[in-house]
Amino acid sequence: MRVNIEELPTKNWHHFLRLRDLHQILTSIDTAGVNCVLELGAGDGIQTDALRKIFPVVVPVDIAPSGDVEGMVIADVAKLPFEDASFDLIFSSNLLEHVENLDAAFSEMKRVLAPGGVMIHSMPTSVWKFSQLILRPVASIFRITRSIMPLPPVTQPRAQQGSHGMLEGLTPTKRSIAKKIVGTLIPTIHGVSGNHVTELLHFRPRWWHRRFENSGFAVDYSLPLYFHSPYDLLPYRFLKLRDFLSRNGMASVYAFVLRDLRNTSCD
Repeated sequence: MRVNIEELPTKNWHHFLRLRDLHQILTSIDTAGVNCVLELGAGDGIQTDALRKIFPVVVPVDIAPSGDVEGMVIADVAKLPFEDASFDLIFSSNLLEHVENLDAAFSEMKRVLAPGGVMIHSMPTSVWKFSQLILRPVASIFRITRSIMPLPPVTQPRAQQGSHGMLEGLTPTKRSIAKKIVGTLIPTIHGVSGNHVTELLHFRPRWWHRRFENSGFAVDYSLPLYFHSPYDLLPYRFLKLRDFLSRNGMASVYAFVLRDLRNTSCD
């Protein structure tokens, strides 16, 4: 589905991508009757603000938030401090690939989701993972060139550890010279899968479908979202091409809509 990008941020590529994906998701689902929303991995609150323009109650949660967000609850997704059946909708963006104990997290989500509720989770795909690997040298050349040439400064802020939101709020650790040299060619592991090969396998939409179903969720449908180039390469460039690629099997992010078949809502 095409998304109207005219009202999206023009000076923060990370926010542009997150809001663009959120708009596509929200225009693709039925939100009638949704009052209480739980946002997991809220980060700096950019999506929280957008959700609050649509839904009466939005509760943001993050274990290490990267911004001052009104009503932020500091909590682990595997141990949520809420009553049973508290939310009509649970939403997360680029979070689950960073969760160590998915079984515990899914159990908690199922507990706090109201009967008849909906869960929406978006995650990077193997397309994004493959591009992360092959584009690392290109990104390093861009960075080195910018450091030695008097190019215009980059004014737009970005996520601390990549455009797919590693755990928000983490402080980058210092690396040795050897690790920095290796890092110019080989990126770090994005999530918690352990190695790049495993991530290539686990980031496939098919893998997530099985994972959700094995955890007792019914996958209503999935949505290819957009082509996000890693390392914030060429922000705001080739937008029509990105849209074309995403609609033709090259989406960097997929959203999964999961439904609980019970039929009540939170008050």
